[in-house]
Amino acid sequence: FGTDWIWPRNRVDSCEKWSEPLGTNEPPHLLKAFSNTHFQGACIDFTAEVSDFTSFIPCSFKVLRGCWLLYYQGEIDDNHCVLEEGLYIDLPSCGCPTAAVKSLKPIEYVFAEPSLSLFALECCKGRELHFSEPVNSVLNEDLHFYTQSVWVRSGLWIAYEGCNFLGKQILLEPGEISNWNEYSGWKVIGSLRPVKQPAVYLRIRNRAQGKYLTVAGSLADVRATSVCVSPYSGKDTQIWHYCRGLFKSKVNDACLDVIGGRDVPGAKVALWVEHGKERQKWRLNEDGTISSYLSDQLVLDIKGI
Repeated sequence: FGTDWIWPRNRVDSCEKWSEPLGTNEPPHLLKAFSNTHFQGACIDFTAEVSDFTSFIPCSFKVLRGCWLLYYQGEIDDNHCVLEEGLYIDLPSCGCPTAAVKSLKPIEYVFAEPSLSLFALECCKGRELHFSEPVNSVLNEDLHFYTQSVWVRSGLWIAYEGCNFLGKQILLEPGEISNWNEYSGWKVIGSLRPVKQPAVYLRIRNRAQGKYLTVAGSLADVRATSVCVSPYSGKDTQIWHYCRGLFKSKVNDACLDVIGGRDVPGAKVALWVEHGKERQKWRLNEDGTISSYLSDQLVLDIKGI
């Protein structure tokens, strides 16, 4: 399966005029940068990475679509901060303490629930603290815990050097960091939280047949609905919302569900009301496959629908 992305009406600034949905040809990231604070002065739209600010120095931002990394000049190396969808009236509101903006870079979407572990020894060994929600103070969780390594199991996270989501930031992507001090230059992690990714609507397309995952049957009763693949129709029955690991239909808010929670090849998939168990949880992988939380070896396939 592959996915076609559909962008809902922008929620950041009601003065921005967007159709609903924006369609598949729109760029997945959009940021407006202004030459003065409080959105004054010259304005430039960015939809891709930019690293030349010799003639235009951004001082405030409207992040209208997607999340971005803002790189700025640090005392020794370049540092960065994460810009989520929202309004940033000046550089301090971004978490950037300096006016020397070096570059802006879009952050790729990650379709997986956030999960992260901190370890008391290098190479992800020893005592472990596991998180799936924001943590405003790591030391409050364990007063004598000092992070030596990190394993981002899934999702995107922001690490802060200080407590309460203050101080320098580092974007953490899925993978293992065997020596946190060498990687970051920090002695401790003060606080952590998952990146707030914006809502994204998708059409799920079978690559082999070019058909789309579609809700069929009576939309008024989830028990009378099913899923199938059919040619593109342009209707909401082919639009899905990814949220907290769930693929939810736009027309009835029901979720893709592995019937009976059977973690075997050929298990059938249907629609059911949200209950949040693993049989309703999915990951959208970089290669376009959609894997079940029941097993990484189980992927959504036309034979199982």
